[in-house]
Amino acid sequence: MKLKLGIPKGSLENATVELFRRAGFQITTSSRSYFPAIDDPEIECMLIRAQEMARYVEDGVLDAGLTAGCWRCLRRRPSKP
Repeated sequence: MKLKLGIPKGSLENATVELFRRAGFQITTSSRSYFPAIDDPEIECMLIRAQEMARYVEDGVLDAGLTAGCWRCLRRRPSKP
């Protein structure tokens, strides 16, 4: 089973790829794909706007996502019954 990881698209994208590079991972992005390649067969990446990351994790599309802390605080979720 692969870890489905959300990578922020846009202004945080390059910094996130660099963070992973410093940790020993190589992520290759393409402007034509929302699925960057990573050199770990156990990880599957998806580029998502930071504002939408929490929804994708909550809905189970992603196992985890990287984003700026401000989006986590500002995003309001409707209460579930």
